[in-house]
Amino acid sequence: MFSLNNHLELRRVTISSLVTCIYLPSIITAISYKGVLYSVGSGSSFYILVLIFVAELVKSFYLSSSNEIQAKRSKGKTRAGDIIKSLGFLLGITFCFFLGIMLFGAPVLDKHEETLMLSSLLTLLTVFPLVAHCGVEPAVQLLFGVKSFNKDTIVAMLVNNALLTLCGAWLGAVVIPLDWNTPWQQWPIPCYLGALGGYVLSNVLTVLKVTMMSGANKYKFLNFFINVINRLHISK
Repeated sequence: MFSLNNHLELRRVTISSLVTCIYLPSIITAISYKGVLYSVGSGSSFYILVLIFVAELVKSFYLSSSNEIQAKRSKGKTRAGDIIKSLGFLLGITFCFFLGIMLFGAPVLDKHEETLMLSSLLTLLTVFPLVAHCGVEPAVQLLFGVKSFNKDTIVAMLVNNALLTLCGAWLGAVVIPLDWNTPWQQWPIPCYLGALGGYVLSNVLTVLKVTMMSGANKYKFLNFFINVINRLHISK
């Protein structure tokens, strides 16, 4: 739940979302300017995943820098076992995405590299931020609904980001079977860009929501727009 009572979390969420709204469009603009936009999803675009990984890791350090989880980690000397466990979990999630994407209609006999790149992107944008912020066990509990995130603004944002990312990837697949014969319809470009678009949209909505919540006491009409955003965000 987004609460105005926790100013520190709201500030961190807003700054994190603003960073996302800058760095991801910048990456897309740069690769489009260089004429390699249609190579996203192939092995040659692996550097995009690296850039996203670094950016999301830095953001997770910032989001966790003063919370209880981070305090426990600094006291408990983060062990190599925790890192290995997290990597194993993320690899397992990537494999699950890989199989799930094929079940949803991705090519089964070929284009494995492209499907793997899309699976890695979805893992980076959905599960990795949760694991980096909370750890493996809490992330699993959140993913399966065992643990509630209603009182944690940061986790609510991360869950919203994950859901809109998946929705963006799914909506991107709509244009693939259309008989337009355009280069950007090739698998998995629409899903890849759709996932990035959904992720950016979620962060834009977060910034708008926090901004309007701050001004809602003074300008009551903003509550209408907050309710509209709430319909897109699962956290109220």
